[in-house]
Amino acid sequence: MKNAAIAAMFQEIADLLAIKGDDSFKIMAYNRAARSVAELTEDIAVVAAEDRLKDIPGIGEALAAKIREGLETGTCSFLEELRREFPAGLLEMLQVPGVGAKTVARVYHDLHIQSLPELEAAARAGRLEGLPKIGPKTQQNILEGIERLKRSQGRVPMWSALPLAMSMVERLNVLPEVERIEVAGSLRRWKESVGDLDLVAASRQADRVIQEFTHLPEVTKVTGAGETKASIVAVGGVNVDLRVLPPEDYFTALHHFTGSKEHNVRLRGRAKQMGLKINEYGLFRVPGDPGGGAAGETGAEDSAPPDGAAEKLKVESEEDLYRWLGLPYIPPELREDRGEVEAAEAGRLPALIEQKDIRGDLHNHTDWSDGRATIAVMAEAGRARGYEYLAIADHTKSLAFARGLDETRLRQQMKDIAAYNAALADGSEADGSEADDSEAGNSRAAGGLRLLAATEVDILPDGRLDLPDEVLSELDFVTASVHSNFRQTREQMTERVCQAMKNPNVDSIGHPTGRLIGRREPYEIDMEKVIDGARATGTFLEMNASPDRLDLSDRHAREAKEAGVKMVINTDAHDPRRLDEMLYGVHNARRAWLELDDVVNAHPWEEVRRWLKKA
Repeated sequence: MKNAAIAAMFQEIADLLAIKGDDSFKIMAYNRAARSVAELTEDIAVVAAEDRLKDIPGIGEALAAKIREGLETGTCSFLEELRREFPAGLLEMLQVPGVGAKTVARVYHDLHIQSLPELEAAARAGRLEGLPKIGPKTQQNILEGIERLKRSQGRVPMWSALPLAMSMVERLNVLPEVERIEVAGSLRRWKESVGDLDLVAASRQADRVIQEFTHLPEVTKVTGAGETKASIVAVGGVNVDLRVLPPEDYFTALHHFTGSKEHNVRLRGRAKQMGLKINEYGLFRVPGDPGGGAAGETGAEDSAPPDGAAEKLKVESEEDLYRWLGLPYIPPELREDRGEVEAAEAGRLPALIEQKDIRGDLHNHTDWSDGRATIAVMAEAGRARGYEYLAIADHTKSLAFARGLDETRLRQQMKDIAAYNAALADGSEADGSEADDSEAGNSRAAGGLRLLAATEVDILPDGRLDLPDEVLSELDFVTASVHSNFRQTREQMTERVCQAMKNPNVDSIGHPTGRLIGRREPYEIDMEKVIDGARATGTFLEMNASPDRLDLSDRHAREAKEAGVKMVINTDAHDPRRLDEMLYGVHNARRAWLELDDVVNAHPWEEVRRWLKKA
């Protein structure tokens, strides 16, 4: 959490300097510092204590001093000075998708707009059009961005919620009074964003657990604390509820607070038909009441425990709970009332994909384009994760800002990848040095990882590809993606992607809808036609695991599965750390009901090769 706070501090400084119109190199330095700290895999407080701050890329003595000040005080004097120069509402405007510091500076200096409501009112009145580089289309985009921001307010993205929740769980789990504790709610169901966080703990000393919870370092405000429940506001404004129950009530409570509400309603209705009652307090059989007093299909819920005449059934696991209801266990990711109860009744629940099933990652970037690590470093990171193969898929030439590769550079990269694989086969390092006798050295000698020569080729506006077929045909794997002209019509974008899939060298469509969760809506595209096109051409569809994409969404991925289209779960990693985001992709795939046979990279490379168009 300290890393995130320091990164946010540097980003705010960069944004305020940009609004001020300060030196561009200074702004770039703070942006870089924010990125470096956010990507740091160590606790920055530990790095500071060991006097290693200047080892972080982009951190010199001046920035290191600001980090130390931030760790000690929670802010820095330079940031506080900048804040006093501008209205607080300017930073809120920067949260609008598509609105950058230059736009905020323009509307602030020229129109004296100081808040988000003022920006919206000015845009609706057409007052922004007269400003430089703001025409009717840009003004409309700003209004659409404001609407998207309103819809997302109060929601926390999964990638932000998960580490916060796990930090709190880990701190409480070490207490001797805590027998069990787990995240519940929509985060346990792995939804892409959550409204708040729910924690459920088993303990016979609830008062002690609640006391510790309300004093965790992540807590900024306590909003309630009772005998079995406490509510707090955590860093970042996230609301967190903790419920503490006796161990015998833990699993029914965990199930209840996991949800979804719609899934729970279905189970309460089923329980009622069986003469049972289910709620957060347990599972009961009520004598003389065939309906058990339970809620029916209407969703009305009696959340009080029944009277003493009721028989409380023993539930020692969630599997027990489902067993009492005559059902097999339904994993949390499926509990959305999307047919999972009917599938369980019919014995047709899917055997969901698991992270251990993933054999490799087919979409990753290096410092040849906009990645931040060398081929060798990415390869070693793939090996450390036990992968059998890892595709180096840098951008192509039309993405000049990302240093995309042209034909010449791509062929040179292919040679470097071939040399790396040859070095591994010879039992030596990629630079020719001999491998040692360690476990890592033995893995290299056995050729433990195969690097694949690949690319993420750009799909041009007319559906052509950014590189010629003669080059693409030489690659092991080709992902084709849209990175420009997002505002084409639905028909144009659909035809653009479908045309790319007809190319015999295209193996997969990357992040097929182009969305950035909370920042950019999916572009207009007919996914039903895209899925039909993928089935007809044998093209895979990517489930991009980056938690700000999760593209395909679980809904579209399930539609693709039902159409018989295979999918590939890729991280689109731009540095080694982000290979770990495969976790998000796998759980998104589980929400889509995907099984091992639905996922291309859950299979050995030789099997994947047989599925490729050019095999």
